[in-house]
Amino acid sequence: MTAVPVGRRRDGEPTVRQVTEDLVLVETGGRKVLAAAVCPHRGGRLTYGRVDGDRLRITCPLHHTTFDLTSGERLSGAACAAIRVVDVLPGQDVTAPDLPSGGAP
Repeated sequence: MTAVPVGRRRDGEPTVRQVTEDLVLVETGGRKVLAAAVCPHRGGRLTYGRVDGDRLRITCPLHHTTFDLTSGERLSGAACAAIRVVDVLPGQDVTAPDLPSGGAP
C-alpha cells in the first residue's frame, strides 16, 4: 500500500503527513503513529515513504529500508539505526508532540 497525500486520500488508505521538521504522522486503519521524518540511513524523507497499513510498516523512498511502526526497528534494507515511533493517544495534540529523543522508545 502506498501512502497518499491527505487531500487525495481514499477511504481506508494510509496517509503520511509532516507534523514538524523531525516528525511525520502516519494514519492507517484507525491508528495514528508519530515517527521520525527522516530515514537514518541516508536521510530519505519518510513523508514520501510507502506505508503497509496491514503490517504497520513504512519503507523509505530512497533505498527501500523498511521500519516497523510499532517499535521503530529496521526490518529490511540498508543497515541503519531504528527510527523513533510513538502511538498517538485519542485526543492527543499532534501539533506539539513530546517525543523522546534518540532511537525507538
